[in-house]
Amino acid sequence: MKKSLRPFLALLLASLGLSTAGHAQSVGIGTTTPEASAALDVRSTSQGLLPPRLTAAQRQAIASPAQGLLVFQTDGSQGLYYYSGVAWLNLANGRVPDANGSTIPANGGVVSTLAASTSSSNPSLASPAGVAIGTSGTLYVASLGADVIFQVDNSSGVVRALAGTGQAGYVDGQAVNARFNNPTGIAVGPDGTVYVADASNNCIRQVSRDGSLVTTLAGSGTAGFADGVGQAAQFRNPFGVAVDAVGTLYVADTGNNRIRKITPAGVVTTLAGSGQSSFADGQGTAAAFAVPSGVAVSASGTVYVADASNNCIRQVSQAGVVTTLAGSGTAGFANGTGAVALFNRPGGVAIDAGGILYVADTRNNRIRQITPAGVVTTLAGSGTAGTTDGPGTTARFNGPFGITVDEAGDVYVTDQGSSILRVIK
Repeated sequence: MKKSLRPFLALLLASLGLSTAGHAQSVGIGTTTPEASAALDVRSTSQGLLPPRLTAAQRQAIASPAQGLLVFQTDGSQGLYYYSGVAWLNLANGRVPDANGSTIPANGGVVSTLAASTSSSNPSLASPAGVAIGTSGTLYVASLGADVIFQVDNSSGVVRALAGTGQAGYVDGQAVNARFNNPTGIAVGPDGTVYVADASNNCIRQVSRDGSLVTTLAGSGTAGFADGVGQAAQFRNPFGVAVDAVGTLYVADTGNNRIRKITPAGVVTTLAGSGQSSFADGQGTAAAFAVPSGVAVSASGTVYVADASNNCIRQVSQAGVVTTLAGSGTAGFANGTGAVALFNRPGGVAIDAGGILYVADTRNNRIRQITPAGVVTTLAGSGTAGTTDGPGTTARFNGPFGITVDEAGDVYVTDQGSSILRVIK
C-alpha cells in the first residue's frame, strides 16, 4: 500500500510547486458534459489546499486529466482520487473506481483464513464474537465460548490470550486472573485501552493498554436499565461496543433495545431507543430498535447500528436522531439502495476512513458493503454456510458476526460457526 503511493506523493509534491494558472481542468458543474466556462482548480484556503469536490460523473467527464490531478469524489466510494496518467485511483486503497464511482471490486475481495483453532500452537478461539484492531495492527477478539480476550497477529495469525482464565465468572484484577462471562463486543480506544461488552455480566469492562489489568468501566453486574456513573449504571446483555477518537464509548445495549453512551469518566447516558422491541425512526426515546447487536462510529460522530431483529442498518446522530440507512425490516437477501436492500440478522458493523460501512450479515453468511448514500452490495460470501476461502462470492462463511477494517482496507471477520478468524483483502 505505502509503496504504491510513492509515485503519487512525488507527483503531488511536484504539482504543489507549480502555478495552477493554465492547468485547470474544466468540467460542467452538475452535468456530465465538460463546459469550458466552468473551470475547477485547486484553491488555497486559510486551512490549506482545497481540491475540487466532484461527483463520480463529473470526475469521469474531465477531458484528458493532467497526471497527478487530485479531486474529492462526493458520491460512490467517497474520498480523494488522483489521476495516475493512465487511470483514476482511490488514494485510500489504490483501487480504480467503476462507472458508478465505487472502488468495491466486482467479484469482492479475496477471503482467506487468518487464525483457526485447529493448530496445536494456537489456543481455541471458541465461538469468536467481536473483533477490533489496535493502532499497531494487532487484532483483539472476544471469545464468547472460551470467556477469554485474545490477541491475534494480523500477519502471522498467531493467537495468544490477553485476559481471562477461561472460566466464566466476574472477577476484576490482574488480566491472567480476570474472569468474563460471554464477552461479545470489543473495541480499542485511542490510547490502546481495550473495551469489552461483557454480555452475561451486564457490564462494560476494560483491559489496560499494557494488557495487565482488567477493571469495570460501567455496569453493576446485575441486569437492568439505569443511567448513571460507573457501577450505578445498568445494562442488559450488551453485545456491541465502539469507541470514537476522544475515547467516548457507544454500546448496543441489546437486552434493553437501546444505544447507550459512556464518557471516559464512566458517565452513562442513553442516546436513543425507547426500550421496546420495535422498529421506529425518530429522536431519542421516540426511536425503537429490536435486538441491536453491533455498533460502529464514524469520524464525524454518526453511530451505525446492526439492528438484528429488524434486519436493517440504522444510523444515529449525536443528537440521538435515528434513521434507517439500509434494509426494509424484512429478513431476506437483496442488494440495492436503502429499503430495497435486504439483510438477515446482521450482527456486526465497521466503518472505514472513506465512510464505507461493512456489515457481517450473519444469517445470510455474507459480508455486505454500504456507501454513505445507502447503496448496498455484497463484498464476499456465496450465501451457503461453509469455510471455503477464495475470491468474492465464491467464498463461504459460517455465521459471520464480528467485523473490523484496517487503514489499508483489509476486512477482518469472526466466523463464529466455525470458530475461525477470516480476512478479506
